[in-house]
Amino acid sequence: MGPISWPDGAISALFPGGIWELEAIMRTSIAVAVLLMVCTGAKAQTKTECGKSNGYAYYFSGGAVPASGWKKDWIDGGQIILNFINREADLLVTNATLTASVRQAGGKIYLRKAVNGLIALTVFYDDTAITEDYVFQLDGQGNGTVAWTAIRTATATNKISLMIAQCRGPR
Repeated sequence: MGPISWPDGAISALFPGGIWELEAIMRTSIAVAVLLMVCTGAKAQTKTECGKSNGYAYYFSGGAVPASGWKKDWIDGGQIILNFINREADLLVTNATLTASVRQAGGKIYLRKAVNGLIALTVFYDDTAITEDYVFQLDGQGNGTVAWTAIRTATATNKISLMIAQCRGPR
């Protein structure tokens, strides 16, 4: 990419100090942005860590599923970590195939209205036709339970599942 070509007189009209003034403003803007990022660093606060999930799923026939029906379902070695980053929720989820941040994986997290100390989240993954709901019931130390659902309608294994997992406060 070559240098930017400005029409005659454009820089002097906008910046009486010429290109040097423009460069100084840009350098200052970049320095301020970096300083703000450092000073307001996004620090994750872990609320709870939940272990393996157990429950049931209703599988829809088609794709990799030969017949519809209810089946016991589980994720051994699974984990759900509830984090808050600058007061916004994120989930770090380990399932049968990967570990990922819901936000970094493209999920949109909505904090739902809840009472009696519950924390309720809904997750939408726009381009995968997957939605998830999580409801955490925790004590002051982060110990308790998460109940969660997943609905998959455009995958090789379409299902609706309801799972629970035990949670404990951050280590």
